Amino acid sequence: MRDTELKRKKAEALYSVYKRCLEEGHFASMREVARYASKQPAPRFFIEAKIASDLVGRIGRKVSLINLNSNSRKQVWQLYGMYQKYLAEHPDCGLSRERIMEILVDEPAPEFYITTEGARRLLYGEIRKVRKRSGW
Repeated sequence: MRDTELKRKKAEALYSVYKRCLEEGHFASMREVARYASKQPAPRFFIEAKIASDLVGRIGRKVSLINLNSNSRKQVWQLYGMYQKYLAEHPDCGLSRERIMEILVDEPAPEFYITTEGARRLLYGEIRKVRKRSGW
């Protein structure tokens, strides 16, 4: 999946969680609801399988991920753990790391791995799209 398509799908998924959060609870500000929504489970990992494969490979080679932001590092370490578990459960699968990552990135993710500010920007963009479509 291309990066721009992933960004669009991430924004749509986050907006869906945002709407559910508003129905379930009371939030004093957009910052508060964005922080809460960004920590909710996501329908998938919003990262390209090839990039995930390269980063997981770096961990395996003990190469630092210092150039990634903390949310991205957290996401990659989660995928690394899932990759190790997959290999343990399927020792003779014969699949490449990239093919395994294609499987794993489509699994539900424990969170969106995005900052509160990043979540706010995505949500405001989605809110504008919804308002535009509805003629607001």
